[in-house]
Amino acid sequence: MKNNKILIIAAHPDDEILGCGGTITKLKASNEINIIFMTNGVSARSNDSKKIKVRNSETLALYKYLKIKTPTFFNFEDNKLDVVPILKIIKKIENYINLFKPNIIFTHTPNCLNIDHQKTFEATITACRPIKDNSISLILSFETLSSTEWKGNKQKSFFPNYFINIENQIKNKIKYLSFYKSEIRKFPHSRSYEGVKALAKYRGIMSGLKYAEAFELIRYIKK
Repeated sequence: MKNNKILIIAAHPDDEILGCGGTITKLKASNEINIIFMTNGVSARSNDSKKIKVRNSETLALYKYLKIKTPTFFNFEDNKLDVVPILKIIKKIENYINLFKPNIIFTHTPNCLNIDHQKTFEATITACRPIKDNSISLILSFETLSSTEWKGNKQKSFFPNYFINIENQIKNKIKYLSFYKSEIRKFPHSRSYEGVKALAKYRGIMSGLKYAEAFELIRYIKK
């Protein structure tokens, strides 16, 4: 993956690092990466403006450190994407895609407990439908610890079939997560440093690697 325009569409700040933080490290030097957050990721639990500002400052500090373009916030209400008309969400994503013209998309798996993750996928896959002049050739969906593994439905569970080696990037992934201090939990919570590293090791075992990030290949078009 070189010389691509990559768009990561995530429901909340920290989802993108949990889902593909190692991959971001691996690809950022040789590709252009833009990121969209659908919500601030805080307001469903607290309308405390200070907590919202903390999450926002964490995000800005991370992307300054990464030297990646500041993410775009769509500012939908947190954990309420299911009450927003889906067409409204789709149009926001379509407009961004039309301006940026990415050829690779990373977003959530639909097989996830969190409603914002589900709706983000639904809107993204609709905005990325393969019609004339669509620039997108690859769509990958990622898992999000403390949500995907809690889905509890065997018929609709995350089933990875695309793996990216992050043996040399796992330390970076953990470092990036440390910017989201307000979201990290203590082990044995899955959204802990130990949990993130354990999942990367397990996905590595699945694919013959030491550490990996796993994805569902949603669509690949050879152009």
